[in-house]
Amino acid sequence: MIELRALGVLDLRGPKDADCRAVLQQPKRFGVLAFLAIASPRRFHRRDSLLAMFWPDLDQERARAALRRALYFVRSAIGAGVIVGRGEEEVGIGEHALWCDASAFDEACESGEPARALELYRGDLLEGFYVAGAPEYERWLERERGRLRERAATAAWALADRAAVSGDVAEAARRARGAASLAPEDEAGFRRLIAVLDRVGDRSGALRAYEELARRLAADFELEPSPETRTLIEAVRTRAERPPPAAAAPAAPVLAVAPDTIAVFPFTIRGDAHLAYLGDGMVDLLATELDGAGPIRTVDPRALLGYLAQEGWRDGDATLAAAIAAHFGAGRFVLGSVTGSGGRVQAAASLYRSSGRPEATAQASADAEAGLFGVVDDIARQLVAGLSVGPGTRLSRLAAVTTESLPALKAYLKGEAELRAGRYFDAMESMQRALAADPSFALAYYRLASAAAGAAMPELAREVSDSAHEHRERLSGHDRLLLDAQRAWLHGAVTEAEGHYGTITGTHPDDVEAWFLLGDLLFHSNPLRGRSASEARGPFERAIALDPDHVSSLVHLARIAAIDGRRDDAERFAARALEVGPDADQALALRALLASLRGDVPAQSAAVADLQRARAVTVAVAFSDVALYSGNLAAAARLGRSFLEATRSAEMRALCHLLLAHIALAAGDQSGAWTELAAAESLDQAHGLATRGLFSALPFVTVDPAALRATRDALVAWDADAVPASSFLIFAMHNGLHPHIRLYLLTLIEARLGDVAAARSHTEALGRLPPPAAGTELAGHLGRGARARVARAEGRAEDALRELEGGRSESWFQLTVASPFYSQAFERFMRAELLEEVGRAGEARGWFRSIAERSPYELIYREPARGRG
Repeated sequence: MIELRALGVLDLRGPKDADCRAVLQQPKRFGVLAFLAIASPRRFHRRDSLLAMFWPDLDQERARAALRRALYFVRSAIGAGVIVGRGEEEVGIGEHALWCDASAFDEACESGEPARALELYRGDLLEGFYVAGAPEYERWLERERGRLRERAATAAWALADRAAVSGDVAEAARRARGAASLAPEDEAGFRRLIAVLDRVGDRSGALRAYEELARRLAADFELEPSPETRTLIEAVRTRAERPPPAAAAPAAPVLAVAPDTIAVFPFTIRGDAHLAYLGDGMVDLLATELDGAGPIRTVDPRALLGYLAQEGWRDGDATLAAAIAAHFGAGRFVLGSVTGSGGRVQAAASLYRSSGRPEATAQASADAEAGLFGVVDDIARQLVAGLSVGPGTRLSRLAAVTTESLPALKAYLKGEAELRAGRYFDAMESMQRALAADPSFALAYYRLASAAAGAAMPELAREVSDSAHEHRERLSGHDRLLLDAQRAWLHGAVTEAEGHYGTITGTHPDDVEAWFLLGDLLFHSNPLRGRSASEARGPFERAIALDPDHVSSLVHLARIAAIDGRRDDAERFAARALEVGPDADQALALRALLASLRGDVPAQSAAVADLQRARAVTVAVAFSDVALYSGNLAAAARLGRSFLEATRSAEMRALCHLLLAHIALAAGDQSGAWTELAAAESLDQAHGLATRGLFSALPFVTVDPAALRATRDALVAWDADAVPASSFLIFAMHNGLHPHIRLYLLTLIEARLGDVAAARSHTEALGRLPPPAAGTELAGHLGRGARARVARAEGRAEDALRELEGGRSESWFQLTVASPFYSQAFERFMRAELLEEVGRAGEARGWFRSIAERSPYELIYREPARGRG
């Protein structure tokens, strides 16, 4: 195996060290190797992106030649298997072919091994290395250096905290100094160093650290330390070396300590004597405001104040506060002060962990005492912003600093918890309350769009995402990129969105949200691009590694395991998702899927009974999951029949018959499929006849010529313009589109009958139809599909492919599960066959393989595609 060391010491070793040194002596070629090996996450990269990074000044042809020469040189020197290709346009590092200390460092950080990580981190990434004429590479390298340096500092702080808690004073001080040295311009890091040295008793070391910081700020920036730092060091200088008196020591803790419970202690009052009431008053005010902000709970103010009155309390004593907080089961506590002067009120507060380590600080002021409630709100928001309380922390902290409304923040945090638990409708309600309190709250718009997409409401999701874009000014570049990615995806620019998520996960590899959204995008959109939904497995697994209880990732991993034929894994993920999200919106669908995976008929019956009282979208998801992922068509048929028996709605009964027709045809029962279609058509002529026309056009379905002509004649006679608009959610998607569907189906059937002229005539008529009031994308898709079918019938395979490849949109991916026309399955199958015909077998396999991964309407194509992907 080749070994690349890039942290501090630059070295490349392998079986032929001389050849490895030859690579090191070629900066641009080594730069390509290093980028492929180090870029996080490890993945394949498009050649076009490498050209833009390393040869931006060359034209396309010369740049591609330069890249080919670089890859050939590296492969010749260190082995052909080190850099490998995926298709013709992507390259990456071969699995197990190269070990890199930077990648190993990332892995150690992610697996919670800070000591191992720091063993690997010997200095900056590719220190002193430079590639001429590649500014984009230099920018990437600078970002990666900063990211890895920050991760190293985080690892060092983790070891410092661990040592301090265990009482290893020397190790705590050593690790804290190392962490601060990795970010010498970070004043907050030096405050943390000073606090650690003070906590372990090395006050002289804390003073030296302050003096070092002061010298550096003066020399480099002509600045002095901030007031917060000066206040901290003054406290270190003046702190008396005395243990707390025995009388003040609290009783042993009586409750289990919860990290999300906070004890707010009386504030120290300075200045105006009439503000003395705020000493205890801030306990009640601030505890009330903090309570219920996400998972935060606060110790009852009356209980805490009563205890302090009995046991004694000294203002600002962090050691005593930690013990009293533990007595009440609080894993964190707040100390603070209020200063009054000339009518002005200024408050400051610090949030501490139970170990005594400061975690967050806050300051706020008002010109008059009347502004006190605004001061309390500001303090509460700032403390929440600095609080780390598990998964979702980053967005919660960002929310706290991007709204000035505490009610909006509380509603947002409640919605965030609902969203992480997979309760999309409840999340939407909370986010809407947040926006009612603060109409400019960009993150609330962003998460409302996420919830709407999860609840299969794409139009609302797009509208709200646009609103998030309008209010993005207060967000960082990272979070603006998240908004841009979401908006691009919802508007159909899937490749752009995928690029954004790739950038975010590369620069912020601990961003759970970005990993999940990248997986969600790949899962839903890949089948519409001839790629398997299984590619989403990696991002979802990264999300689970960071947040083991991420319900939506677990649900998707269960589906992917079923797609891949890993039945045991599918059951395990589904069971785990139900364990952590028993009341999630998809819990009922998961129960049905799990029962079907296990072949547990009584459990299936129980799930069906509950589903009959559920939302329509939940029923649709349940049927889709059982049909697609359980591998149990009989169970899917039982589910469909149970709803057929339970409903009196003609439209719902028609839908059940249509779904049962697809199940029967997928199972090879063509006679049963036609019977179900006849029943559907008797209840709803438009949708029954449209599906009969689609089945008749399928090249792999045996249809008697007389029956085929009868279907054609029925479509000719059908007055599609007279079909009334439907209020039924599923059928309403076709409102106004029936004339387009009719001509599309006539094109397909005439082509199958061999009357190409008639097929062409229908296609031309389809092109002359005015655009519908809604569903213009589907109308355009039907036109392209019809033109492709005519071109194929005329023997123009390349022209047919061009029709299918042009103007494609993935913006209605949410609708593919609800309509055989929105699923694009007919065109995707035709595209795969055309690719086979023109000799592009590799591409064809991708389209065949992904044909039945998204919608129950695709099941009929699964058997004809089997063995061709």
